[in-house]
Amino acid sequence: MQTFGPRALTQRDGWNWLIQAWRIMWQRPSLFLVGSLLTPTISALLLFLPIWELWLPLSGGLAKLLSTVFCYGLPLSLTLTLACGLARATNCKRGKLSNQLLNRTATKALLRTSLFLFLLILQGYLLVYCIQDILNVNISASSSSGLALPKSLWNNLSVNVTILETQLSILGSILLICSILLAMFVIPLKLFQELPLSTCWQRSALAMHLNPWLSPMLFLTGFSLFILPFLKIFSICSQLLSLPLPVYLGVLLYVAWNDVFQGDCYIEEEKEALPVICQEFMTMRLAEQSIKKPTHVQVDHSVGDLDMLGLEH
Repeated sequence: MQTFGPRALTQRDGWNWLIQAWRIMWQRPSLFLVGSLLTPTISALLLFLPIWELWLPLSGGLAKLLSTVFCYGLPLSLTLTLACGLARATNCKRGKLSNQLLNRTATKALLRTSLFLFLLILQGYLLVYCIQDILNVNISASSSSGLALPKSLWNNLSVNVTILETQLSILGSILLICSILLAMFVIPLKLFQELPLSTCWQRSALAMHLNPWLSPMLFLTGFSLFILPFLKIFSICSQLLSLPLPVYLGVLLYVAWNDVFQGDCYIEEEKEALPVICQEFMTMRLAEQSIKKPTHVQVDHSVGDLDMLGLEH
């Protein structure tokens, strides 16, 4: 796969990503609808495991944190990565989706990327837990001044009333971690190009450095999604958003990666669908035009050349 970039874009391109992501999802709405139900289904199955009833009552807050990240973060990681791969397979339009995704190479790439994203979430939550533990110690030492942390927020972190609310809160934490660590493009780079992790991180950081408007946007969106389930007035809204947002964000990651690293969101994918001989012909024609040599061949003759190659449309 030919790669370009990263390149600098504007906020208007970011708005175009939102529209293009919806267009890709609309091409196969039933498939992405099933994908949106994947996270709450897997989370519900994991929560019903009997191990939690035996382990959690005997353990402290750290065990509760680890079980929450496992039951919600692992399905979210798988859904985001799978949606990103489905978006590229839908946009490429090369053969059946099953042939593109259900093979050994694609499966290994999906599992590795999902595992990396899950470990990234786990590290972020462990860091927050350590910070809140230190803050609790400091504040308890000065409790005579009347200072106290909201225990319901700090102790639960992202554990809310319903599965969907917890899912939305952890999804917001994923965006927060990606914005702070400059890791927005690590997932598509690792998934599609299978580069070393350090290289993916360097290219992702460079892309976000060239587009400084990305980090504040990710941070504000992630913080809003993280805090929304804790506001009871937005309880219904947060549960409705939690279903389509993981899949939509996965598609959005693909659209952003394709535009920043591949030159254009649709040109690169359409170019891959052309036969190799047609790509070589287009490359030679572009080279001739760039040299600007005098030629007696008219512009209309390019259509005739394509006809001679048997590639007329």
